[in-house]
Amino acid sequence: MIQAWVQLWTTMLSYGLLLRIAEQMQNQALVRHPSCPARFQGISQVTGPELRQLRNDLGEAIGRSLTPADMAKLCGLTPANGGDTIRRWEISGPSGPAGELLRILAMACDSYPILDNFNVFDRFNIPEQERPARRTEFREKMRNEVRQRLG
Repeated sequence: MIQAWVQLWTTMLSYGLLLRIAEQMQNQALVRHPSCPARFQGISQVTGPELRQLRNDLGEAIGRSLTPADMAKLCGLTPANGGDTIRRWEISGPSGPAGELLRILAMACDSYPILDNFNVFDRFNIPEQERPARRTEFREKMRNEVRQRLG
């Protein structure tokens, strides 16, 4: 089951459908995670400092520091001015769909919640003892996807 979700997410990511999902998820609440920044819990707006923190957390999760240009690449911004856009967003915060995309990317970090649309682990047909391992596997696949997109 998890492989199907990860494959679906990878396909959506490669076809640029992730932004459409982000727009649809804009009004949906997140599951609260104790170490998640308050603004990532059920709110679609992301502030500049939270974006900067997410860049640091995501870099830590994949094992290398991320530059603004790397974040621009992950967000699908043009290489010419994407880094400058990320730097501006780190001050003022990103716009609506970009904020949702960042919430999706944040799922690669252990300190951010897995969004409800991606959380297939708490279903009745998944034994409780398998859920932590499946969440870990999902996050690792998310990290691998980020690494792959960065090249």
